[in-house]
Amino acid sequence: MTTLTALARPATLLAPGSPRRGFLLGFLATLAAGIMIVATASIAVSVMNTGRVMPGVRVAGVEIGGLDRGAAGQRLLAALPSLAEGSVVVEVGGASVEVRFAELGRSYDVDAMISSAYGVARSGDLVSDAVARLRVLAVPASVPVVVSTEGGSGVETVVAQIVDRFEAEASDAAISYEAGEGFAVEEAVTGSQLDVESLRSQLLSSTATTASQVTISVPTQTIRPEITTDEAADAADEANAIAGAPLTLRAGDEAYRIGTARLADLISFEEASGSVSVRLNEQAIGRMVRPLAPAVARAPQDAAYEWGSGGITGVVPAVNGQELDVRASVRAVADVLRERGAGAARRAVPLAVTTSAPALTTQAAQAAAPRMRVLGTWRTDYDPGEGNFWNANIHIPAWDLDGHVVAPGEWFSFWNDIGPVTVERGYGYGGAIIGGRSVPNGALAGGICSTSTTLFNAAMRSGLEIGERINHSYYIERYPVGLDATVFKTDTWVTDMTFRNDTANPVVIRSYTGNGWVRFDIWGVPDGRTVELSDPVTSNHGTAVWTTVVNPSLAPGTSRIVEYPHDGFNAVVTRWVRDADGNLLHQDVWHSTYRTVNGITEVGPRG
Repeated sequence: MTTLTALARPATLLAPGSPRRGFLLGFLATLAAGIMIVATASIAVSVMNTGRVMPGVRVAGVEIGGLDRGAAGQRLLAALPSLAEGSVVVEVGGASVEVRFAELGRSYDVDAMISSAYGVARSGDLVSDAVARLRVLAVPASVPVVVSTEGGSGVETVVAQIVDRFEAEASDAAISYEAGEGFAVEEAVTGSQLDVESLRSQLLSSTATTASQVTISVPTQTIRPEITTDEAADAADEANAIAGAPLTLRAGDEAYRIGTARLADLISFEEASGSVSVRLNEQAIGRMVRPLAPAVARAPQDAAYEWGSGGITGVVPAVNGQELDVRASVRAVADVLRERGAGAARRAVPLAVTTSAPALTTQAAQAAAPRMRVLGTWRTDYDPGEGNFWNANIHIPAWDLDGHVVAPGEWFSFWNDIGPVTVERGYGYGGAIIGGRSVPNGALAGGICSTSTTLFNAAMRSGLEIGERINHSYYIERYPVGLDATVFKTDTWVTDMTFRNDTANPVVIRSYTGNGWVRFDIWGVPDGRTVELSDPVTSNHGTAVWTTVVNPSLAPGTSRIVEYPHDGFNAVVTRWVRDADGNLLHQDVWHSTYRTVNGITEVGPRG
């Protein structure tokens, strides 16, 4: 059974005449007086500490109550332990480094702590602030320590130092060459990269504590090189296999040795997609092979004939020509070097050589030899003397041409087929027609036209196709009218005598010389052709006369002939060449214009 006790209503307690009324009124009056005293005391405390920290406020046990901001700050800095002591241990991989807090610039945030302390009992609420002011008088208030989390430049400096110490760039393996040693590998280096943001964040967090020692661990990332040591070693082994031994280049019977250092120059290394491979420089191989071309090159040599007193006695075999195929040879060298790199034991490579057959093969010469006869001949007689360097300028080119073979279809050129015209070969200065006048000793090999004219007449009378032929400036009596053939050569001008072997068999030039004469025979296989020459038809005749001129350099009463008179005229000679059936093969009309040249006698002045 629950018993309820009824409380008296306030109105009943305060009703007049109530026995409790006096007690209650007294209590209330006493309470009001107490509150007034406390409020007055609280206000007094507040007024007395205007601009100061309220009494009883501490920071980490340091009493700063009643002090203004400046004094409070000084006391805190003097009383609180130094935050520069202690260190942070930074672990990176399997290594670590100790960083003093002094380096990080760890410090108290004095302003924050004073502001927090100053804010005690100053919330702006009159009642709560009044109560708080009285409370701190009885029970001191403690404000927590605040450490700066700025870190300052010290953190960035430490970050840079740790990065510099522990970060490393990856470097690829490298291949180098040293003569005598070959290709060698410089090993690759694995790099590492720190998580810089994590490092910076953890260092800043460590500065926000008051602990004497903090350990942090910084994540790292391994940076692997693109070209590993093993990959480079494989490439170096291949390069050493390519260039580790000399290579012999063969071209026919010729051999050229290429040393290891030069082979190494042909090698480079190509990096692509994280791998390295050997590359052969084919342009460099070309520069190595190309200079061999002149040594390999050989012009084809026609078959020739051996002669006896009665005619042909034998055949000198023909020789094929050869030429280096540079492009194909470069490919061949590159292929062999690649095979060596793959492990093949190749010490030599045959170069690519193209051959060319001579115009007259041994077989063709042998087949024609028994049937050869003299097809045409001509002889020129002349006076040996200063004008032809006493036979030499006529005989030397004739000797050059003796036995010369003109293959079927081949052109003969006087200047191309005689040897070099030089003093060293015995030529001398002789007479020449220059500007329409005879010039003694006017040209090296002067008088050589007797050779060209004689050979022209032999070839023309053999029925061969005639190419270039030019007459002399004036007519020279030792030559048939309208059938002379002058030759002349300077640096800028060439007058030649040419003919073509238009028969199906080779023709051979034979020469014979004596003091004051030269003869050419043209040998070949008769094919039934015939040659008909017209008599020269002359016109436009001019008569030369003797003239006399005074030469002051001559002695009085003396004279000398410097030019003989030469009558001028035009001449036309026609040649018809027919085959065995009478068909016309060639019809040539040779026009010659001979100038009139007056004779000149120089006389000394009268005494």
